[in-house]
Amino acid sequence: MDATRAARYWRDVRWLAVLLVASTAHAGGFGIPEIGVRRTAMGAVIGRPDDPSALYHNPAGLVLEDDWTVYISAGVSLLSTSFQLAPWDNGNSSQLLGVQPGADGYYAAISPSRAFGVIPMIAVAGKILPKLHVGAAVFVGNATGAAFPADAVTRYHLIDGYVVAPEAVVGAAYQVLPTLALGATVGAIDVIVHGEQDVYPVVNGMNVSGIFGTAPRITLDGNGWAPAWSVGAFGTPHPRVTWGAAIIGRVDATLHGPVALTYSNDAPDPGTVNGLQTTSEMLPWTFQAGANVDVTPNVEVGAELRYWLYRQLHDQDTQLAGIYFVRELDTVKNYHDSQEVSGGVRVHDLVPQLDLMMGGQYDHSPAPPQTLTLSSPSFSHVGLHSGVRYSFGRYRVGASYIHYWYEVPTVTDSITSPPTNFRGSGSNNILTVSIEVKL
Repeated sequence: MDATRAARYWRDVRWLAVLLVASTAHAGGFGIPEIGVRRTAMGAVIGRPDDPSALYHNPAGLVLEDDWTVYISAGVSLLSTSFQLAPWDNGNSSQLLGVQPGADGYYAAISPSRAFGVIPMIAVAGKILPKLHVGAAVFVGNATGAAFPADAVTRYHLIDGYVVAPEAVVGAAYQVLPTLALGATVGAIDVIVHGEQDVYPVVNGMNVSGIFGTAPRITLDGNGWAPAWSVGAFGTPHPRVTWGAAIIGRVDATLHGPVALTYSNDAPDPGTVNGLQTTSEMLPWTFQAGANVDVTPNVEVGAELRYWLYRQLHDQDTQLAGIYFVRELDTVKNYHDSQEVSGGVRVHDLVPQLDLMMGGQYDHSPAPPQTLTLSSPSFSHVGLHSGVRYSFGRYRVGASYIHYWYEVPTVTDSITSPPTNFRGSGSNNILTVSIEVKL
């Protein structure tokens, strides 16, 4: 194999492994903030986090519950999406894919063979001193993935990918004043990723399939631990008004794991090259605040804003060892900040111990259309929330449903390789149940 030619090839495909690292299906922040039934049913939890999911949303809200409480929440995210890819400008996409586009200029629509996420949480919290509340929790703020058939037109973009990010925290809240409490959490997050796709064998207009075949496959795995923390405040300026605010610190995780490139069967010398990769993954600063008001003895309204400082994510970097002629991989992101506005209403005790909740949200994606990939889809969306909670004895149970309508753009100026020019549609259904037990 000609070393100069191979080196040129590897320099120009430095994006390949990295774009597999962020196989997420949410819009705004890295984590899906749909944890706990108050959040998923009403859409307004930061200003009045009245269960142990406060450890995720606003730790100062732990002061709202004096009794020791065990809280279990389980959510599932069921995505429904469909995409139509456009041919690549150089005209060789149909030859490589083995199919022709339709009269509308797009290949036939395709949906993932798997696309879902899970959102679990286990927490315990209670008072240990007159003004001091503590708690601990284990949750997964992001566990999403998707897969397409290995022979589909999407195989040069994504075959299989997922990200799982379990997190464990301990927290405390202190009632500084009758109208003000402060809280904080510290913990650790483990980011686990997997990605697989075929490698596009055309670089700068040159077909290099004579070296690696027409569909060499790259597979990347990695994981890495990093510290995590948050601080929060909770206020009660009036008996009918509460507010809350929280900051979630930036996380810089370093992921380690194997990477493998398998030449396709039509390569002159089929085989697999194995190496190791180290990838830098950034989870941005998050600022969030909300307020809730009891407009009547039985009706509460609330609203909140979450803001992710994604302007810091310009690109992602991966260092490689053991892969010939390449030492570093890089992919352009050019993200901008992301925002989510949500709110809703809670009607309670018209029937004793019963909460009825409904809300809505709008989430603005941080990803510019030019850098979107099917391995890292990030779309703005509108969401509708609904749910119930019911208390009896030492127990409170809840259930909720959210429906997202994704705003999938029609991309015509993609800068990925091959270009991810596409159109499509998508929605998401998130179902959550919870149970609280007072000890």
